Amino acid sequence: MTVLVEGISVIIKLEAIERVIPDGWEGFRQYVPNFAWCKDDNIVRLAFLSPEEAKQFAEKLESLKLEHWGKEGAQDFVMVDQMHGIPTRCTWLEFGHVDLNHDPEKKVAACRLAGTKDDSIVTPENWKYENSLTKEYGLTPPEQQNKA
Repeated sequence: MTVLVEGISVIIKLEAIERVIPDGWEGFRQYVPNFAWCKDDNIVRLAFLSPEEAKQFAEKLESLKLEHWGKEGAQDFVMVDQMHGIPTRCTWLEFGHVDLNHDPEKKVAACRLAGTKDDSIVTPENWKYENSLTKEYGLTPPEQQNKA
């Protein structure tokens, strides 16, 4: 499966949560700061409106002993930008754009565990494209929107 990416998303390996956090996902939920989260069988995504909020959450994850960086780049979690994708080396995650419900007029940014093939997308509960950051801001960075 694939998870929606909007704003600045922090993507965490579910395996890492299960390995590091007491009581796994259920124990981790107490640290989830907002309702802008979704998960598939492999990864969890939390979205933030600003890089500062995402950075604060990343620091919280590190305090819980989830590893951000290692020799091979991103380890247990990584930050992903809706318009710019994965800004750093991350061998375990793929970023791209998919058609929501097979509708080419509703293209969204998404991530999935590298090597998986399922393009079905998971979104937060009560998320609707019509009210989304994607519909409001699009998928193209402003500095690229007017280039031919």
